[in-house]
Amino acid sequence: MNEMIGKCALCLSDRGLQLSHLLPRALYRLIGSGTDPSHPDTVLLTSTGERKSSEQARQHLLCTDCEQRLNSKGEGWVLHNCYRGRGRFRFRDELRGRQPLDPNPELVGYPVLPDEFSQLVYFCLSVIWRASLCNWSCRGQIFPQLKLGPYRERIRRYLKGEAAFPDKVGVTVVLSVLARPMLGMCLPVAYRADSGRRCRFHIPGMTFDSAIGSHSRRERPDAVFVGEFGDRAAQDSVMGLIGRKAPPGLRFPLVEGTEKRSLVDHP
Repeated sequence: MNEMIGKCALCLSDRGLQLSHLLPRALYRLIGSGTDPSHPDTVLLTSTGERKSSEQARQHLLCTDCEQRLNSKGEGWVLHNCYRGRGRFRFRDELRGRQPLDPNPELVGYPVLPDEFSQLVYFCLSVIWRASLCNWSCRGQIFPQLKLGPYRERIRRYLKGEAAFPDKVGVTVVLSVLARPMLGMCLPVAYRADSGRRCRFHIPGMTFDSAIGSHSRRERPDAVFVGEFGDRAAQDSVMGLIGRKAPPGLRFPLVEGTEKRSLVDHP
């Protein structure tokens, strides 16, 4: 059944609810067809092995109008501009035609237009907010809901257009530095850093990292970065799940052309 009656998690109205995806359904098609056009299912990689399937992480959460709102405010733009496979990466190509903001070779910041950054930020917070609503399951794996505390409601009101961007919430977007990034995605996870709580997820060519809480700030609202941060996080997840760990003090070299690992999730 593709629809049921219930309270929409975004507008809070009793409506017909769609099967809402944690990460956009179009990503599954992109990843599956990009790795094997004759078999467009994706591979779920976990600590217990890997399995190819068409199953996706989804729940009855949002009404049709709110689904469309999330798509028009960020999802559609991000999917058009993320890495599309076979070396196609529109947004990174566009940024590299602009003057960098600083000379840091490891994490190069590029100026972005207000509309570009607003779409990226909206998409990032829409995914993290959905991940905080409930546990998500996919192919026998349970992905626990993120704990956002009072920020879940503040983010909901921002996504609905009822409030401005929430205080003490930061978003950083890092694009892959690889010529051929991993054509895969990692579902949202929470972790601790010096600045406090953070949430991170990865889609092809793009890593979204959000700081949540008292030490957070809206980080560089005029910049998107290109560097190894997201590539390393995604690759380290793959290596860890297949039982490989770099010796102390060393790191695995980044690998180009890892598109055959099509869906990467955490154990």
